[in-house]
Order: sequence, then structure tokens, then C-alpha cells
Amino acid sequence: VPCRPGLGGAIVPRSCDNIPQPGEEPCPLDPWMVVPDRSQYVDQQTLKLQENPEDVPTGELPRNMLLSVDRHLVQTIVPGTRLTVMGIYSIFQASSSSNSHKGAVAIRQPYIRVVGLEDTNEASSRGPANFTPDEEEEFKKFADSQDVYANICTKIAPSIFGHEDVKRAVACLLFGGSRKSLPDGVKL
Repeated sequence: VPCRPGLGGAIVPRSCDNIPQPGEEPCPLDPWMVVPDRSQYVDQQTLKLQENPEDVPTGELPRNMLLSVDRHLVQTIVPGTRLTVMGIYSIFQASSSSNSHKGAVAIRQPYIRVVGLEDTNEASSRGPANFTPDEEEEFKKFADSQDVYANICTKIAPSIFGHEDVKRAVACLLFGGSRKSLPDGVKL
């Protein structure tokens, strides 16, 4: 049984094509069962794409769209990444168990079958990609100063008085840590 790409899934036939011989019982309804060992699998992931927070009108919630990612695109991005997505606008049959559409027969949910993903490195999203020589010199001078740790701690939540230990802990969390490579290739 071929499986359609995206969130459509496989359509399992309701009955078999066997023509019963005289004296033979006809096939029952839904006689098929999935044999996992004889099946082929494809990596698949569903993501939720949300519009940029700065583009949302005041007082409104950001709109979102379901994405279906498969094969080599699975686990390539992390939450919060700003993306440009290329894909196929598709629909799938929503499950009838959702309470919001009780009694509705043919509710279809839109989603995008992703063909390509591109990480947008905008100046507005993560700051400038390239620093000027003057900025680099300023960073180096700040890093070489004797009281870098204390200076960073005072810059965390300056409007909140006290809580020096909490501010030190937040500074260590922001600038500390180690790189972790998980077995499935995800880097943290």
C-alpha cells in the first residue's frame, strides 16, 4: 500500500478483492493488518510555524500554520529559528475526537508539506551578522578588563535591587555550559 507524503497517511482498503468460491466464506470487512517488519519507514516531523512577534498587531495573538517535514529535513531546526519555508499547501482530514468541531463531518485542516527550509539571518532577528572592527575592538577591551564577571552581573536586571546570587547564577547560565552532541545528530 503506497503511503502519501505529508499528513495524509496510507489508505488501507476496506475489503479484499478475492472473489469467494462456492462454499467459501467471503472476506470480512477490514481484513488487513500492518506488519511492522515488512514495512518501510520515513522520518517525519510536524512543526508549527508562527508569524514574527514584531509583525503581530497590538493585542492580537500570532497566527500559526502546521508544517510537515520529512526525510533529510527532520531535526534540522530548533524552536525559535526564523525561517523561510518553501512547500506545498495541502489539507488533511482532522481527527473527529476534537471537541471544538463536535458533529462536524468533513473538517479539513490546512498544512504545508515542506520541500525546503532556509534559515533567515535577518539583521532584525539576531543582530548584525558581521561586526565592524570598532565593535570587535570594544568587545576585546571589555573581555580583557579585570571585572568582566562583576560587570556582566550588574547588567542583568538592573532595575531589580538585590538578589546578587540570582544575578550571578543567570550570568553563569548565559555564558557557561558545554557543547553536547546527541546520538541522533542534534547539537545543544
